[in-house]
Amino acid sequence: MTTPPTPGLPLSSAPGPGTTYLRPELHDLQIIGVEEHVIFPQLTQRIPDEGLATHAKKVFSQLVSHEALTYARGRSTDVGAQRLHDMDSGGIRMQILSLAGPVNCMQMEPEPGAALARDINNELKKAVDAHPDRFKALAELPFHAPKLAIAELRRCVNELGFVGAMMAGSVGCTGKFLDDPEFDELLAEFEALDVPLYLHPGIAPPAVIDAYYTFPGKPLLSATLAGMGWGWHNEVAVHVLRLAVSGTLDRHPRLKVVVGHQGEMLPMMLQRCDVMFGTEVFGLKRSVSEAMRSQVWLAISGLFSLPPTQIAIQTWGVDRILFANDYPFIDAQRVPEFVRALGDVVAPSDLRKICQTNAEELFKFKA
Repeated sequence: MTTPPTPGLPLSSAPGPGTTYLRPELHDLQIIGVEEHVIFPQLTQRIPDEGLATHAKKVFSQLVSHEALTYARGRSTDVGAQRLHDMDSGGIRMQILSLAGPVNCMQMEPEPGAALARDINNELKKAVDAHPDRFKALAELPFHAPKLAIAELRRCVNELGFVGAMMAGSVGCTGKFLDDPEFDELLAEFEALDVPLYLHPGIAPPAVIDAYYTFPGKPLLSATLAGMGWGWHNEVAVHVLRLAVSGTLDRHPRLKVVVGHQGEMLPMMLQRCDVMFGTEVFGLKRSVSEAMRSQVWLAISGLFSLPPTQIAIQTWGVDRILFANDYPFIDAQRVPEFVRALGDVVAPSDLRKICQTNAEELFKFKA
């Protein structure tokens, strides 16, 4: 007879990855990371060094010198043994892969950008096919060319079996967002295919960085404030808020949006948004909170701190919270401690939702 595991301690003898946690009733917990990145430098080097691409590459090159990304540099291109080892040691059953995209196909002309997106997606498909029980994928799309993006989204979902798509930053880091009517047909395609759109941070437009985030003579400090330190989280929050207050979510009521990093600062501002953006004043069908909480899911994305997680749960509801490691930028070995701590403040059924079943229901697969 097997001795039951001690509640609250790792199940060191539990079989298989993703089953190293917590109380006996969670011995079969299968943790799914929904924002886990890869880089294909042999492909992204095709992006010409001109225009907005120069801006994005400059900012990104400054960010990768940041000591906080030291861990990532040896892991981000690996979709093989090292990644699988890290997943196993972190107790992560599955990763949904996406391109780490501050420099992406939207910084190219439409046709070459679409061709690059196609090649990136083919590489993602190879990674999934090599380990189909461990990986799913989000498509890279040329959002700046909506008709080409629709064609590639259909291919990725219908032919390659992808579970959604990811967009990094504003459209091509130009400051154009998806509330523009030119993207209505593309958003309708997400609704028709019933797959989520993951809005991820990207590089802010040059004018925004110059006006808000630049310290003369301090390029790393400027890039960090504009990027992972604050700016790109703010930009995603602005993007989601624009979708709500412009009525875009009302026009596309079946659109499903995911944002990371504990909601990109939106949870604590939700009540304020309802007060300031009255439905009658702005002609909205629903309040901002109703629209966002109905159509937007929040991923933890490696912000392994209980207070923001609890705020996200309290404002959005546990059914809209997803787990994400944000690998390779956050060490997977930090996952067990955070999940155990979260298990001390939420019910086992809620922990299972956050770590596993919410993702299974949203992305329509079983871990």
